[in-house]
This record gives sequence, C-alpha cells and structure tokens, in this order.
Amino acid sequence: MQAASKHKFIFVGDVVCEKQPQFSPALQELFDSAILKSCNFEAPIKGVGSPIHKTGPHLAQNQSAAQWVQDLGFNCFAMANNHINDFGEEALLKTMQLFPVQETLGVGNEQQAYQLKTRIFDDVKYGFLAYGENGYGALNGDRKVGHAWVNAKRVNQDIQNYKSQVDVLIVQVHAGVELLDVPIPEWKDRYKELIDLGADVIIAHHPHIVQGIEEYNQKLIVYSLGNFYFDYHANHPQWNIGAVLELEFENKNLNQHFLHIVEKKKQTVELKDKKLSLDFIRPLSEKLNNHDYEEYVNKKAVEEWKKHHANYYAKPFNGLAGYSISKLLKHAKRTFFNRRINYNLIWHNLFIESNKWLVERAIRIKTFNKKI
Repeated sequence: MQAASKHKFIFVGDVVCEKQPQFSPALQELFDSAILKSCNFEAPIKGVGSPIHKTGPHLAQNQSAAQWVQDLGFNCFAMANNHINDFGEEALLKTMQLFPVQETLGVGNEQQAYQLKTRIFDDVKYGFLAYGENGYGALNGDRKVGHAWVNAKRVNQDIQNYKSQVDVLIVQVHAGVELLDVPIPEWKDRYKELIDLGADVIIAHHPHIVQGIEEYNQKLIVYSLGNFYFDYHANHPQWNIGAVLELEFENKNLNQHFLHIVEKKKQTVELKDKKLSLDFIRPLSEKLNNHDYEEYVNKKAVEEWKKHHANYYAKPFNGLAGYSISKLLKHAKRTFFNRRINYNLIWHNLFIESNKWLVERAIRIKTFNKKI
C-alpha cells in the first residue's frame, strides 16, 4: 500500500525590507519543515522608475530585498498589492525579474498577472493565484502592466476553470480595511464566493494586523496575516505582530492548519509559542460570527468616517466641510473654472472597494440610524 503523501506549506503576510530580516531559531526550524514558503512582497525595489500620481505613501524596498527573502527560503511571491506599482511599470517589471518566473504571482501584463502557477509534489498538483483589490496598480482597464484585480470580470470564470486543472487551488487576496481587526462583511462574502467557485483555501493580507480565520463549506479562509516584516513604522500596538499560516495537505486534502503568531523585534522575526498563538487568534476568530459582529463593524465604519473619510471627501473640494450652501455654491463655481478638484483623491475614495464599502456603510448608518 502506497504511503500517504504529506506536503507542508507556509504563508506569511506583508514584507517590506529596508534592512536585512533575520529569523529566530524556532521560526527557522518551522520554515525548514515546509516545502513551499510564500510571502506578500509588498513593494518594488528602490532605484528604478519614478513615483506615480496617487493618494497615499509610495513604498519601495532595499535593492537587496529580493535576494534577502530568497535566502530566507521563500519560494513563492504574491505581488498583487497596492504598492507594487508605486514607482510605475519599469520598477514593477524590474522587481519581477529578480525572482524565478514560476515563483511570482499576480503581476505583469494581463496574461502574466491572471496566470495560474502550479507546483507538483508526489503527483499532487497545486495551483496558486494572487489578486488585489482595486487600486493604482490594478489591471482594471487603465493600464497594461499591473496586478490582478480580484473583482475583474474574468476572475469568477478563471477560478472555475483553474480548479478543473489542479487538485488543490490556493488563492491569496490583498484586500481589506487597514488596521481593523475584523474583515468587513463585503469581503467575507466575496471570499466565500471564491470558495463556492472552486478555491480550496483563501489567504488574505493588507490590513497590516492579524484577523481571524473560519471554515466555510469545509474550506479555510484566513482573513489577514498582518505584517510579517515591515520596515515602515505606524502607531499601532500590533503593527509588528503577524501570523504564519502552516498548512499540511495529505492525499489532496487539507489535513491540518495552524496560525502561528510572530513578532518583529528590530531585524529579527520571532516565533511565539503555540499557547500564545491560540490565545491570540481565538478571540479574533470568535468575533467573526458573534451576534454583535455586524454592529461592531458598523461602529468601526462610523469611527473611520469621522476620523478619516469625512475629511477625505472634503479635501477633494479644498476642505469645505461646514461651509454654508451659498458659500459652497460660490466655491463650486470658482472650482469648476479653476479645475481645483482633486479627482485623484475622489477616485481613491470611490473605486477602492474597502474605502467605498466602508463609506457606504457609514453613510447608511448616519442617514438612517442616528444612535451611532
């Protein structure tokens, strides 16, 4: 009787390297036990291209970053994210060239970005895809080189077609509301739809902090792995805390999974013990299906609206919040002729799904529920 074939994979979240990352011995041991190790390579390398016109920061990595992550053992690189095109096509394409073609996911021209990448281990064929939400690098009709867009018209049919070609289909998605500890319902629904279409595992990143996991129709959804190694600082207590997803497949089925917690301390990523990891993940996962989940998301949507988005919507019109109607009309007339509207910021607010859905939710609440 033939022995069961077991294959262990590792997935981590966002990686941006200014300095050379290192692993603690325990984390290195975990990595060495896996046959495939994947990260979200969040930005292009420095020294190529020029900053594109966009809203938000432009990120780039040390010119040695690609070699550093390969030296650590990574051999699968999701690049469909909101910063990979920050310095234009030239920087994106140059960054792609620093990795073996078969190891990059979700970027390039349309054919390259939406292409299924496969690996075969012991006659088991695994398929890998990576997508991002809409953004300044998305292949949404505005550019010829960029990253695969998770809500492009072709994606649903692609998932169905690709599943028929492989035994196991793993999909990474770079999407979600930044620094929110739960996914919003719209992303939960989209990921479940991708499962229904044929994906076996959904692995998400982008919120920069860890979110929970859940099983849906006996398939696994990981809502955010958080930051793995991110050399740009933000004022959030969990900014340097991430998750390492360990998957073990046996006879074409997901046999085991575990979400390990890690913490970046200076240049070293340290693996936390399993009890701490379980204690960290459990409440995040429980939030996903609590009776007050929707109420919690609504509250956070209103908070984000007050802190950020209301101001974002004022800025495109030169910060007119609180103006009288007569002053707004006078300003609108001047703006029309002077062309002072910041259309770039309006696009950022209306076409990036996480922003759009969060704002829609907050406006509905502010309109129809004055209690929040």
